[in-house]
Amino acid sequence: MLIPASLSAQQVLVSGKVFDKTSDEPLAFVNIVSDDGSGTITDIDGKFSFMTNNDNCCINLSYIGYEEYRYTIDNTLKEQQISLTPKIFDLEEVIIFPGENPAHRIIRNVVANRDNNNPEKLNSFSYTSYDKMIFTIDADSVMKTDTSLLDTNQLKVRNFFDKQHIFIMESVTERKYKSPGLNQENVLATRVSGLNDPVMAFMISQIQSTSFYDELIQIAGNDYINPVSKGSTNKYFFLIEDTIISGNNDSTYIISFRPKVNTRFDGLKGFLHINTNRWAIQNVKAEPQNDSTGIRIKIQQGYEFVQDQWFPTQLNTDIIFNMATASDGQNSYPLTGIGKTYIKDVKINPDIKKSEFGYHEVEIEEGAGSRKSEYWKEYRVDSLTQKELETYRVIDSIGKANNFDKYASTFQTLITGQIPFKFLNFDMDKFIHYNEYEGLYLGIGAHTNHKISEIVTLGGYWGYGFRDKSAKYGGDISVRLHRRSESVVSLKAYNKVIVSGETDLFGDNNQMWQPEYFYRFFYRDMNNTKGGEFDYKFRMRPLRDFKWRISSRIQKKSPYESYYFLKWTNDQSEEIRTFNTFDISAGFRFAYREKILQTTRGHVSLGSKYPIVWINYTKGFENFLDGEFDYDRIDVKVNYTHYFKYLGESDITISGGLISGQIPLSNLYRGVGSFSRFTIYAPKSFGTMGANEFYSDRYVSLYYQHNFKNLLFSIGGFQPEFVVVTNLTFGSLSNKDNHQNVEFNTLEKGYYESGLIIRKLLNLQLYDLGAGVLYRYGPNGYNSASKNLAYKFSLYYSF
Repeated sequence: MLIPASLSAQQVLVSGKVFDKTSDEPLAFVNIVSDDGSGTITDIDGKFSFMTNNDNCCINLSYIGYEEYRYTIDNTLKEQQISLTPKIFDLEEVIIFPGENPAHRIIRNVVANRDNNNPEKLNSFSYTSYDKMIFTIDADSVMKTDTSLLDTNQLKVRNFFDKQHIFIMESVTERKYKSPGLNQENVLATRVSGLNDPVMAFMISQIQSTSFYDELIQIAGNDYINPVSKGSTNKYFFLIEDTIISGNNDSTYIISFRPKVNTRFDGLKGFLHINTNRWAIQNVKAEPQNDSTGIRIKIQQGYEFVQDQWFPTQLNTDIIFNMATASDGQNSYPLTGIGKTYIKDVKINPDIKKSEFGYHEVEIEEGAGSRKSEYWKEYRVDSLTQKELETYRVIDSIGKANNFDKYASTFQTLITGQIPFKFLNFDMDKFIHYNEYEGLYLGIGAHTNHKISEIVTLGGYWGYGFRDKSAKYGGDISVRLHRRSESVVSLKAYNKVIVSGETDLFGDNNQMWQPEYFYRFFYRDMNNTKGGEFDYKFRMRPLRDFKWRISSRIQKKSPYESYYFLKWTNDQSEEIRTFNTFDISAGFRFAYREKILQTTRGHVSLGSKYPIVWINYTKGFENFLDGEFDYDRIDVKVNYTHYFKYLGESDITISGGLISGQIPLSNLYRGVGSFSRFTIYAPKSFGTMGANEFYSDRYVSLYYQHNFKNLLFSIGGFQPEFVVVTNLTFGSLSNKDNHQNVEFNTLEKGYYESGLIIRKLLNLQLYDLGAGVLYRYGPNGYNSASKNLAYKFSLYYSF
């Protein structure tokens, strides 16, 4: 529509929307220039609006991958509706420059100014975002074909998707940021078709990084090398496709990018709009260059110059699930997701107090899932379409009739290792497990869930080991004192077996399907144990990156086979064959800037990019509550995972401990061995070491593995991952002669092993299988090379 803006200026407002002529999808970042030089770029929804002289008849549109188009303004239309025709566009063409690629100077300027333009380098900022994602199918061949040419099944598909989508979800989030890295996201409102549970809507909004300035860009949990990063001109091919001059004399360079031919790294392809005002990213469109997961994800980000700072204001996420399709009986259609994020109420460097940050980085407000329509109108950019309203109406009714919330709750519970059934959650690790001491273990265990009480939980278990021919059982009760601080008090009693030399650090419990759990298959020297424990875990708001535990434990252990301990007092020895201990411990887990999502069923960690540290101190008491041993023990562990550009991902774990005082073998440190000539690979254990081959009362261990991902080798869909492994440990043991009727070695000379695991020799998406070998060497290696070898097969799940 043409609206007079000023009679003296004789200018009018031109507005409208630009679409893909084939798919009818809106086109973001289309360059629009009128004959008088005025113009603009479409936003992330394909919309545009700008002032131009009223005597201009036409506008010129250009966009990478589309035919240039000269459009005649239609004065009868309220909004101009413009379609661009796709053209064959090949980034693989070979282009030879007479000198340096002119795009490289621009990219270097952007890299040099990253810290000035990166919002997360500000002292502080805040904003409110509105997220919406719909799921539908990619069925352009049906939706755009004349109905007379469609068969009966295709007509049914078209009629269905003319009326509604498959799924829709929305959320409103308030974010506050304070340097260095202190982040708070409060989910104010969520709505998910068919569900009342708010978690899914927020999780979808986390698919892409908010800023495109980090060295690594995260998309759906995977890291990709940013084309705007140090050294990127050596790995990426850049091409200036167009240049736009704006009214304030700033230039915007449109630069396409892709990984160079014959390079192998986790790269992206797409294009950048670089504004010469501070050499900042104005718009970006990107997607992974290669993806073997069957899921294709494309992201778009739009930035505006807000309060003297470039800041993201719009984000798009398109997902195509090539592995998940809908069928009409004859034809299959890929499932697609279309997500949009709109950022408003941006404040640059506001005065934000640390007291405004909660216990967790992500917290869902009470009532977020039940906001009224008036609330949503305040945040929605546009009203919901009739198609979106119908999606809510239909899927909500189906979800209520089929209890979708029950399935969502079941899924959340399953990932914690439990199976919900009515008012009980059954513990999966109490059903079945295997180790070399118990053999096959079968049993049952369960805890009450929220249907009985949100505050008090009761639990118990019973099981039987078929090799040791003994029953195990126990019970526990826990009381949640405060939800957000994760304050929980628990009591437990048990009659079970505990492996000698195990180190128990809280918050370090792996589920039975995780590879880090597999070393437990090799448990051998286990002790029948009767005991009880008191445990109090909590967080404190000022130190929210810490989780604390205070506990007390009383145990009576009957040792493995004929082992006994010689306890010396005033040069007199005493044979002890049953070990009574009482101890008190205090410790913490520290994960700097860990992103924790508070859900309706508990708390989910989305990880930390910094090292995670565990420290625990234990004091054993003699002559108190039947305790027979006086000792001090300190345990430390550090785990760090880091992605190296162009090299892959390294994971390093360092653990150590020190015990002062006389204590039996059952409470010392053992080398975590998982040896068998051919067996499953158990990360963070010694694959060439026997399960109970070494004991110490002080030790330090290092477990290191580096995954080159698919950077070394790939042929089409066959993309094995090469993982190099090196583990080492040192230790010592005071008074070795105190331990009788048992054979073991000590680690004064150290223990070393290295090897190679090749993952994804068979990749079934849900899990992958591989193979490898580890080699034992150094002072504790065998003279025969063949005896030092351990052959492994690997099993990794994708969840």
